[in-house]
Amino acid sequence: PDNLFRNAFINSPAGQYNTLGGGNPNLKPEESDSSTVGIVLTPFRNFSLAIDYFKIEVEKVIGTAPPGTILNQCLTTGNPLFCSAITRDRFGSLWATPQGFIRAGNENLGSLTAEGVDVELNYAMKIGQWGGLKFNFNATILQENLVEPIQGLGKYDCTGLHGAACGVPTPELRGKLRTTWETPWNFDVSATWRHIGSVDQEGTSSNPLLASTVNSKDRTMGQRDYLDLAASWQATKQFTLRGGINNLFDRDPPLSGLVGAGFGNGNTYPQMYDALGRRVFINATYKF
Repeated sequence: PDNLFRNAFINSPAGQYNTLGGGNPNLKPEESDSSTVGIVLTPFRNFSLAIDYFKIEVEKVIGTAPPGTILNQCLTTGNPLFCSAITRDRFGSLWATPQGFIRAGNENLGSLTAEGVDVELNYAMKIGQWGGLKFNFNATILQENLVEPIQGLGKYDCTGLHGAACGVPTPELRGKLRTTWETPWNFDVSATWRHIGSVDQEGTSSNPLLASTVNSKDRTMGQRDYLDLAASWQATKQFTLRGGINNLFDRDPPLSGLVGAGFGNGNTYPQMYDALGRRVFINATYKF
């Protein structure tokens, strides 16, 4: 009805609305361009340093437009491209009955751009009769994580952010340092330090596509540093015993009340942080 144009009308008490998803026979393949430049240095024996710059651009990204974006664009601009995706029920609502919904199927939407630097360092040294030590360091410095959710509606940078639009945290710095002691007794021990940089809730961004009011307690998910220990014993040519402890100091994951719906769980991101705390594992292998 005309009187409902640009009017959200009858707010859902649960803050939820019906959506209709599905496939699209008119989808086109995504298109991407990747640029990489790297250098490997070996200034002396048993030492190597690799630095790689990367830039990945994806166009015609296949995905679903956020239903909230579709509704807001229709209400604020009256664009028929978005308004045609909204079907109201006989009450004028988008939630009271199944006949009211926002259509958000697969489409060729906007674009993605990721740019950064990968660093890898390897070093090995002998320690006399005690065997040898090996060091491996890997890090990614993310310079840009640009998202254009719908072509023509603007872009925003998700570097160092997380949330409903940006999804899983993309910290500016992630790294891992692994030190391994190779003993002369068929017994190896390793310690791994894992670092995940801090991220802010996307609402703290100055970009108007992301900016919103954020409670101070939800503003930042702090950095996390984990220490893992592992050991391997080659008892015989056929039998190997392995074991270890991940997250030795039982660090809790950072929490936020504004974790992106569909991306996180339990007010955090289990795919990024150690949500289960300290974990002990053991493995035995026998070849015959």
